[in-house]
Amino acid sequence: MTSKARKVAENLGLNFTGTIGILIKAKLTGLIPSIKPLLEKIVETNFRLSPELQLQALKEAKEL
Repeated sequence: MTSKARKVAENLGLNFTGTIGILIKAKLTGLIPSIKPLLEKIVETNFRLSPELQLQALKEAKEL
């Protein structure tokens, strides 16, 4: 979601979840076994994902 779309959603009082949040939820609900290989694939694209965010995502997904 672009920052513009996030701002509109926020102004409307809507909840939003980004790509990494969806992956974490999928892992925690048992839909996928791990987010780590998916994060690795995402990093290979032009998707901006800092090492700090990767680490935080892995912690929230209980993979660290």
